[in-house]
Amino acid sequence: MKSVVTLANRLHGGTNVYKSRHDCLQVLHAVEALQPAWWNASCSSFLRLTENVKADAHPAVETGNAASAAQRHAIVVVEGLDGTGKTLVTRTLADKLHGVALSTPPPQFAPIRAAFRDQDEAVARAFYSAANYIAAEDIVTRAQASMVVVDRWWCSTCAMALANKLTVETLPPTDDAVYQWPADLPKPDAGFLLSVEEAVRVARIRKRAPEDAEERRLSSQREMRRAAMEAYARTKMLTVVPAPSYRAAVNAILAALQMKGIGHSAVAFTEEEVKSIAPF
Repeated sequence: MKSVVTLANRLHGGTNVYKSRHDCLQVLHAVEALQPAWWNASCSSFLRLTENVKADAHPAVETGNAASAAQRHAIVVVEGLDGTGKTLVTRTLADKLHGVALSTPPPQFAPIRAAFRDQDEAVARAFYSAANYIAAEDIVTRAQASMVVVDRWWCSTCAMALANKLTVETLPPTDDAVYQWPADLPKPDAGFLLSVEEAVRVARIRKRAPEDAEERRLSSQREMRRAAMEAYARTKMLTVVPAPSYRAAVNAILAALQMKGIGHSAVAFTEEEVKSIAPF
């Protein structure tokens, strides 16, 4: 596996942030060629799906293309650390907008996601990055019929790759290309970063099933959380939304969409409805 990590470092400069589907494929092909004990038929199927993503199948790849955007409904992404309410906000927002809620990586890859997560970070991030491209086909297709709200996408892949490796002080400079959305990946029309007080975030997580290894590190390492949030900010794609409750966050996003020129007919929660929800 050392040869794979060497290849990966040459492609992403040691950041573990892949900037193209081609780079992800190079690393995944190299792993498949080694046939490690954990690699199975499902991993190969995932690789074949990544290979078959049509590079020209996304009418909204080019940012600022008004004609392309007019052919589909808006794509909105909700980002944030675990425990900030992303999943509930995503689902509720999609319901309010009469749209569809999707997530990355797509849920059908959960079994191999666990396998990849246990590997070297360079390999794990190749999986997460490749999954973004597979998810993009469904996201863009669904957007032809209705608005799409995505629970995490590329910004999370970037932020967590950097936070697992670096500190705020050692992150690449603010204007570094590492924070730029990949040119070959469809881009959302709006992105939001949920923010909550750390005590509330941790309390929410403790009510769930056991945390995964990455979230345990986030909970215990203040510096990792700081690095992740700073990396999110440096993508310059996300509007920070306070999320004391999922209803408050949904209302804030609905208002922000209108301000960004993304029209909708969604009805916000009433003040009484917002107040009726506890922080956790």
